[in-house]
Order: sequence, then C-alpha cells, then structure tokens
Amino acid sequence: MRNKKRYWALGLTACMLASVMAGCGSGGGSDSKESSGKTTDSSTEADADAGGTSSDKEVKLTMLGWEIYQQAGMEALAKAYHEQHPNVTIDVQISTWSEYWTKLEAMANSNSLPDIFWMHTNEFSKYAEAGILADVTDLYDEGKEYYTNNFAENLVQNFTYEDKVYGVPKDVDTVALVYNKDIFDEAGVSYPDETWTWDTLVEASQTIHDKTGKYGIMADHNEQEGWLNTIYQAGGFYVNEDKTKAGFEDPGTQKGLKEYMDWQLAYDFSPNQSELSDLGKAERFFAGEGAMMYFGSWGINNLYINYPDLNWDVAVLPKCPDPVKGDGRASISNGLAYSTAADNPNLDVVKDVLKFLGTEEAAIIHGENGAAIPAFNGTGESWSKNYEGKNVKAYVDQLEYSVQYPYSKTKSTWFPEVEATLLEVYSGNMSFEDACKQCQQQVDESLATEH
Repeated sequence: MRNKKRYWALGLTACMLASVMAGCGSGGGSDSKESSGKTTDSSTEADADAGGTSSDKEVKLTMLGWEIYQQAGMEALAKAYHEQHPNVTIDVQISTWSEYWTKLEAMANSNSLPDIFWMHTNEFSKYAEAGILADVTDLYDEGKEYYTNNFAENLVQNFTYEDKVYGVPKDVDTVALVYNKDIFDEAGVSYPDETWTWDTLVEASQTIHDKTGKYGIMADHNEQEGWLNTIYQAGGFYVNEDKTKAGFEDPGTQKGLKEYMDWQLAYDFSPNQSELSDLGKAERFFAGEGAMMYFGSWGINNLYINYPDLNWDVAVLPKCPDPVKGDGRASISNGLAYSTAADNPNLDVVKDVLKFLGTEEAAIIHGENGAAIPAFNGTGESWSKNYEGKNVKAYVDQLEYSVQYPYSKTKSTWFPEVEATLLEVYSGNMSFEDACKQCQQQVDESLATEH
C-alpha cells in the first residue's frame, strides 16, 4: 500500500510541476479558510478508549468539503460530536469545487490530508487504488451489512473497492424540474405535475414561448442535469454495468439523447448553446428569462436563500411516454462519502467521528440544516421540510426510481471527448448519427484500458 501511494504521489508531483510550465491541472488557490491539512495534538496517535476517543487528550481535527451552503450543516455535525466528546474539536473548512481536487491531491502528495474529507464517485477509484483511503468496512459491529441495510446499495458500491468500504455515505441527490410559476400564469399554462411526459413539456414550452416571448425549457448541453436523465427514461444506458461498453449504439440511448438535444435544436423555445455559453440556464432562470430547467437538488439551497422574490416550485421530471424499455421514469442520482487517510495519526478518533457521521442521528442533523439530502435511508424529509412552501420533496420522491450517476475509472479521459463531440451536433458541424458513432468509439477505447 505504501509503495502504491508513493508512486501516485510522484505522479502528482510531475503533474504539478508541469502545471507551472504548461497548465497541467487547474485551480489550487485557497478559499476564505485556507486548509492546513490534518491537525494533531502533541502525540502522533490518539489513545482510544472503548468509545473510540481519548477521554482526556485534546484532539483537533479538520474536515474539508467544497460547498459553502453545506458549511452550516457540517458545523452542526461537528458541534454535535463535540458535545458527546468534549475533547475532540472539528474545524470545518470549505473550498470550491474548482479548487477542491487540486488542493486534495496536493495535500495527498505532501502527506497533509485533512482528517475527514468528502469523496466523489468520479475520484474515488484513483484514491482507493493508490491506497490513500482508510478501510471503514468494519466501522460498525454489523460490518458491511450496516451500510447495505441503511444506505442505497448502489451508493455503498460506489465507495467499495475490492470488497472493502472506503467511505461513509454522506448524501444523495436527484435532478428535478424547477419552474417559474409567474411565467406559467402569464401564459395560462397549468403547472407541471407527475402526469407530465416529454410531450407535455414540449407543448407547454412552445405555448409559453409563443404567449410570453420567454423561454420554455432551457435545455443546455448538460450531462448530469440534462440528457443522462432522458437517456435512462427512454430505457437506454450510458455505460454498461461491467464498464466494458458505452451505450451510444443502443436505441434507448439514442432516443433519449436525441429528444433532449432536440429541445434546443428542433424548437425555438430554448436558448441555443452559444447563448447558454454566454449566460447559463440557472442565471437566466434567476433573472426570469425562462420558465423551466432541469436542476439538481444540490442547487436548491442557493435558489431558496438568494432569490426570495422569485416565485418558483419543483416537480418530478416528465417521463418518457414510449420508452424502448422500462416505465419511462428516471432521475440521475449521485452521492458523496466521508473518507479519511489510511495513515492518519489520529485514525482511531477519526474513525469514531466517521462512525457517528454514518448514523441516523447525524443524517437528521445533516438534513435539518439544509446541507443536502442525507444518504441514510428514510431521512430525506429532514432536508425537504426546510423549504417551506416549495415542493422540494419531489427530489426525495424520485429516489424511488433514481439511476446512479454512471462513472468509470477513465471517465476523466472519455467524458471531455463525448462532451466535445456532442457540442459539434449543437453547432451543426456533425450529424447526430455520426456523433453517436464517434462517442461509442471514444468511450469503448477508454473502457478497454480499464480491464
């Protein structure tokens, strides 16, 4: 394990050196709270009692995440743990998404990782394979069964490597339809509900545009908040379960992808991609320029807090009326986990904190503070009830038929290629059919290197 970590660190060093000279990597600056990595007391290892923490030694830990709207929730968790273990203090530090992974890699390279840090599915394999992460499989008496009994199985699998769990599930998300009620009222169109299909969305979007001059659905080129949802609603797939083949040749995939892209290309009720590149769908929605957008649950806190005068609400995603297979329902869902380093000098204490963070009690604290939808089964309402007068429960309801956000070890290689290829369709430089063939080849070639 140590050798693997050393080799990975050397690779990071090369990349960081190259970044100085030729732009390898991005970001790396600090947020308002600069992380100092893990903080220890005078000893290099905490003496754990039966509860997993030292009863007398002061231990100061750090937790690093990337979403400012979750800071209050993380601090509430830190406070709750401190109240139970007064000798343990947890300093919550928040970066930005654009800086977080560059910062975390630099910390891993300098052996100064935070005591607790958030882990994303896109990055998990790299850290797990390098031996960076601590094994938390036996954190609970039930072992791995604790995770599978209390969290969605696909979320547990996302943070499992070689049958060992390396992250305590933190939160989940889904994508729903957010809409401007005032624009619907102006157009005389009924609000979206669970009966809506793609056809209803298209008809409503066109009516809104014709009657108000504003956009109906703002269908930007977007993977997680866009065409991945329609692909799975139509019965297609992005990458198969064993990560050996992409789905761009699949009829369901092509049906769902084309439907979503046509909302921008075949109608006039959405901004085009050039316009959306200048000003994104969310910014346009906040400004009252459009009636609808597909929007992830992670953005609701910002919308609710910073746009109090905007008359908006949420509905489940419209379903595919005639899927190739399935019932036409799907919403892409992803989740995060809390992880720690395998060589953390306070590992016993940190593991006890992680054990607390994986409980129903912690999940409810997490949700009640509006951090995100807690990953612990059945605690989603603790999050949704924060948003009085808004049907954000639609996000939680969709967990019943959600689809795990697809990833693979080489996604960082093949996804930019897919994104660029599909942009050629939006710009009119490539046919949809040719783009699907090219995407299939790009992804399959990358996947072949994983096995």
